[in-house]
Amino acid sequence: MKTKWTQRPALPLMFRSAALSVLIALSGCSSMKIDKVASQEPVFDFKAYFLGHTKASGWFADRFGSVKRHFCGDFVGSYDGDVFVLDEILYYTDGIVEERQWRVTISDDGEFKAVSDSLVGDASGTLQGNALQMAYQMKVKVKEDKEWILTMDDWMFYQPDGSLHNVTNVLKWGVRIGTVSTQYAKITSANDDSNDVKSACGESA
Repeated sequence: MKTKWTQRPALPLMFRSAALSVLIALSGCSSMKIDKVASQEPVFDFKAYFLGHTKASGWFADRFGSVKRHFCGDFVGSYDGDVFVLDEILYYTDGIVEERQWRVTISDDGEFKAVSDSLVGDASGTLQGNALQMAYQMKVKVKEDKEWILTMDDWMFYQPDGSLHNVTNVLKWGVRIGTVSTQYAKITSANDDSNDVKSACGESA
């Protein structure tokens, strides 16, 4: 008796994208190639998305998957001539606040460059289809009086429902110490509740 095999239906695009984010976190990103993982649609227009006010929330998990820090924050994008300026404030639930400014240029073929006072050198990457990949070294405040220089392998995916998801593998001395997972929400006049983002992180923030 022959066994009849049935083909499983393909997962919807948004579920495939979510699964891809998990695989990125598990794999460490080092072997990922943007032309292999990016979808052509929807197109991620970085400047258009971050122009104006965007809220973010997320967490840092160590390499064993244990969540160690939660955060939320504000991103405000504007133009200074031809340069896109992105001001960032992050509020951590352990009481630490980080502020930085990104100055971003993106070429017509998707070459991404950014400078910031919190970076060691510049950030560089590629914007293709619905994905952005960046690599950089950043000074990160781990305590009020202590900073670490960490290497970031940073991936953003723009989803079919208009949401933006970010997975960043974090390395110290070349060893992956954990993963940052971030979700962004574009703020418009229709959904802006005018609440301070800091209050959404809890009273300890």
